[in-house]
Amino acid sequence: IGTRSIVGTVGYREGTTFHVVAQYIKEHETRAMLDGQIHDIAQVAEAIKEIKEELESSLSMKLNEVCIAAAGRVLKTIRKKADYEFGTETVVNEEHVYSLDMLGVEKAYEEIREETKGEHGQYYCVGYSVIQYYLNDYSISKLDDHKATKIGVELIATFLPDEVVDGLYSAVENSGLIVNNLTL
Repeated sequence: IGTRSIVGTVGYREGTTFHVVAQYIKEHETRAMLDGQIHDIAQVAEAIKEIKEELESSLSMKLNEVCIAAAGRVLKTIRKKADYEFGTETVVNEEHVYSLDMLGVEKAYEEIREETKGEHGQYYCVGYSVIQYYLNDYSISKLDDHKATKIGVELIATFLPDEVVDGLYSAVENSGLIVNNLTL
């Protein structure tokens, strides 16, 4: 769902390859969107519905769920480092890594809240990417199954204002689809 057009793509993944089965592109007829922000939800929903119906017709199947991509000039990206110390040497598992990532995202969110204090609205995390993990203060690409007393992460987290995310969800839901995933 872009500022100039909406692209609907149906496909499947096989290994690391994505195979496109059908695609339909529709340009906005008016300025229903500006700089990645939906200004006219009903009009964008109608365009999404037209794309959905075109794809359903060409595939002879019903589409119910959709993955959407968010963009715009109002994206705010924060780079943050977070550490966690165990009481004793511990074998790092998937849950530890996930908790560490979320700690980094939360620190980034705190910085966004501080930066935007006094501004209208809140921000929603639309994605994050790990730059580097740390095992006992040494760089490492993967923490799982290592023994550590301290783990760390450096990541970038990206945020959008709630109204941008809410507008995307409303337009999609008003077109008869359910958002399954939101990405950048």
